[in-house]
Amino acid sequence: MTTGPIETNKDNVVVLDYNLLVAKQVDYSDAIEKAFGSAGDCLGVLVVKNVPDLQGKREKLLSLASTLGNLPQSVLDKAHDPVTEWFGWDRGTEIFNGRPDLAKGSFYANPLYDEPFTDADIMAKFPALTRPNKWLRDDLPELEPAFKTLAQLIVRVATLVAMQCDRYAVSRSLASYPSASYLEDTIATSRVHKGRLLHYYPLDSLPETYRTAAAAVPAGQIDDNLCGWHLDNSSLTGLTSAIYYRETLDAATGAVTGLEPVAPPADAGLYIRTRGGETVRVGIPKDCLAFQIGEALEKSTGGSLRATEHCVFGGSQSDLARNTLAVFCQPNVDAPVTKGLNFAQFSQEIYERNHAKATADGTQPIVMGGIGAQ
Repeated sequence: MTTGPIETNKDNVVVLDYNLLVAKQVDYSDAIEKAFGSAGDCLGVLVVKNVPDLQGKREKLLSLASTLGNLPQSVLDKAHDPVTEWFGWDRGTEIFNGRPDLAKGSFYANPLYDEPFTDADIMAKFPALTRPNKWLRDDLPELEPAFKTLAQLIVRVATLVAMQCDRYAVSRSLASYPSASYLEDTIATSRVHKGRLLHYYPLDSLPETYRTAAAAVPAGQIDDNLCGWHLDNSSLTGLTSAIYYRETLDAATGAVTGLEPVAPPADAGLYIRTRGGETVRVGIPKDCLAFQIGEALEKSTGGSLRATEHCVFGGSQSDLARNTLAVFCQPNVDAPVTKGLNFAQFSQEIYERNHAKATADGTQPIVMGGIGAQ
């Protein structure tokens, strides 16, 4: 076993090499500590380079996000799960900043199991984790294979990153870490991983209240106008680099007739709070996958690996759509998160806590079952 290098990119994000990860002969503990440790300059995120066939898979699926998001409402309704908004298509169910969230549309699916559970009691009690997928096999047949191909790749790479997190925990003798292969086993055996394909609509296409709020942000400052500051519920979240598009839509039907990929705006994208509390924009290279820690892992490790607080800022360029994919790698419903608390109960607690807060301030909870926006 050799010690892996601590490589960082121009944004000071730790970079792991897929080829070294898959060979399993390198110990990246020092790099994991720099990325996910508790020092004030730790960003709480890392990227993996040299992932095979990533760019083609990413471009295929993320272009379909624009096609999906502009389908007729009658078609999108077929992909909406009436039991929970966290499977299939959803737009406007979440309440954000006191209004229905029309800034983004989301398509949720389990990348590994179309029907992860058949037990009616479990499905009724925890629908956000256990419902069957809702594909548009007649109206957009390309979506299912493109989604599964990319999301399954992210899960495979997440398992390799998890192995290195386990090695870090063992090498540092973290007393609160559940077992020597805890995170790898969690990701490798779970039936409830969740992918979220996100289509952020151009600001110019949204109601005036959205445009007015964006215009009020002072130059050089950021605002969590697309997704508020939050922690993912997951153990480990995998992210693609977003693609920004200038969309051409049919005037009569609203369908996409042209997509022009453009360079990411300098001020838009994913922002995180470092362990020291600094707000930093994280640019994910288009040929890399990014990974950050969710609250389930923070809880199960007694805080030795901390969740990453993050938000999404739309930026000042108002004519662009933003598409991305996040995959929330999370424990099975019955897997322990803390003593006496399994993941399903943990997710429900967060939902109820957010709901209580939302009831008090007149909004609605926006996170459930590992689902955050990126």
